[in-house]
Amino acid sequence: MSQSKQLVLFLVDGMRPDGLTQADTPVMDRLLAAGAHTLTAQTVMPSMTLPCHTSLFLGVRPSRHGITTNIWTPQVRPVPGLFDVLQDAGLTTAFFYNWEELRDLGRPGALNASFMVKDTTGDGGADTAVAQLAARWLANNPFNFAFVYLGGTDIAGHAWGWMSQPYLQAIAHADRCIGMVLNALPPNCTVLVTSDHGGHEQMHGTDCPEDMTTPLLLAGPEIPAGGALSQPVQITDIAPTIAHFFDVPAPKAWIGRPIVPGSEQHA
Repeated sequence: MSQSKQLVLFLVDGMRPDGLTQADTPVMDRLLAAGAHTLTAQTVMPSMTLPCHTSLFLGVRPSRHGITTNIWTPQVRPVPGLFDVLQDAGLTTAFFYNWEELRDLGRPGALNASFMVKDTTGDGGADTAVAQLAARWLANNPFNFAFVYLGGTDIAGHAWGWMSQPYLQAIAHADRCIGMVLNALPPNCTVLVTSDHGGHEQMHGTDCPEDMTTPLLLAGPEIPAGGALSQPVQITDIAPTIAHFFDVPAPKAWIGRPIVPGSEQHA
């Protein structure tokens, strides 16, 4: 286990890979060029925010964790989540977000810091507020793992349609928010950027490729700049990847495998 390493996971809710490539995203473009990436990662069904996040953090599919809507229900057979595993290993964890339904991703006591800003306008202001909070706290406090959630892109997709101009502008705004946080981080911090699901028209939740396909960018001092990952990537691979980064054993219930750039050939 390494208590000196640092990793920040950014999640841009509802960001499709083609939205990332078409929007004005200089920050994410630099991360894409500097590390390893895939534009064909797959999420879970139903492709909705809370089920997808729960699969990301608990490392199992909805059929196992039981969350199939955007309403949290306690698990009958609890699965240890990423926050819980890292906290139990003595690592410092933090969470910055603007959709309160995500608050149960870690059990009580699994976080050293947690900041929630409710999005009441849908104009990107809540993403800015989350980024400002994260930048300020991460610059002034020791940490190992932080999760920064930006929900404005999903709101724009529902309001205006996925791949609409306001949707692409929301991705561009999320990119600036990520840049704000990156400017506050030490240069040796590893960064992972992904999404929970995509979308089509003004909706998501189906198994169509536009809903199920997400991007994943991974950059840091231990990540070779090799281009596209050749291995298939599932959202359930993210928690094992982060646990592996910190040399923390993954719970047996987790079904994913670590994404380890450099151990494979890049396309």
